[in-house]
Amino acid sequence: MTEYPSQQRRALKFRAKRTFFRFLRPCLVCTFLLIALSLIAQLFSVVSGGTFFYTIMDIRQFPMATGIWKADANAMTNLLALMDLGRLGDLGGVVFSVRYDDVGQVLVLPVAWRQVVNVVIVQGIVLLITAPLSYGVLSQYRGFLEGQVRPSRAILGWYTDLRLTAKALAVQVVLTVWRLMATLLCLLPGVFCAVAGTIVPSGEIMLLLSGPVLLLGVLAGYYLYMVLLPARYVLARDPDTSIRQAFSRGMELLAGRRLAYFKLNLSFLPWHVVAMFFYSVPNLFVIPYVEMSNFLFLDPPPEPEVL
Repeated sequence: MTEYPSQQRRALKFRAKRTFFRFLRPCLVCTFLLIALSLIAQLFSVVSGGTFFYTIMDIRQFPMATGIWKADANAMTNLLALMDLGRLGDLGGVVFSVRYDDVGQVLVLPVAWRQVVNVVIVQGIVLLITAPLSYGVLSQYRGFLEGQVRPSRAILGWYTDLRLTAKALAVQVVLTVWRLMATLLCLLPGVFCAVAGTIVPSGEIMLLLSGPVLLLGVLAGYYLYMVLLPARYVLARDPDTSIRQAFSRGMELLAGRRLAYFKLNLSFLPWHVVAMFFYSVPNLFVIPYVEMSNFLFLDPPPEPEVL
């Protein structure tokens, strides 16, 4: 009997859930460590100005047309002060604005030159702190699928062994940059529609089109990201793999199955939405469920014997 892709997805998801409950305690412990460190890293990123922010302002407060504008140090400092980041505006920067006359508002994205440097440094620190732990936890999940509970010190091994730390950091940097570039590229048509709708006469149709086009852009960017994503699972499964081998083997595992892999990860979207609404608490289940399902799709280990 032919097994359809949807049946295969259900089967591997069932095995992932069964493995989670079989190794419930160690699974929750390592997942909690990952979530806690990730939340601390996000807080550090926001407090230290390691991310970009946009704001929506009244046209009377910010009477700028749609466009990209150069801002001197004084203007940038005053604008960033609204976000409690005035200290980053001393070198000036650029301001992206999209004006909506019908509602009397302007969407403003300030990008200060010092903020760009700050974002690169802060995000580098965040990756250095979180990447080794994420790969250590992935290795634990792989062990659960193989019927093993690996010692907790194996997680810390991704920090203490500088060779593993460098590999985890390198792979994660490549994936982060690739996802950013792919997403931005795929969002360009939607952004063009949104901007054009505020400039051309009777641009309502362009504005209406911008929503679906932006959504398609997000999906296309995510699909491109999926092409390289298996590298992290290859490295977590076999830490002795080189960085180049991790990416090449990952793409080999996806040969002829890219769309199926995309559908698998897209099927977890409702779980991610639920986790967002409940302050990431459901991630104690969602993260191991998703990661073990990915392992099972890409390179499933044999079913362990249950004594």
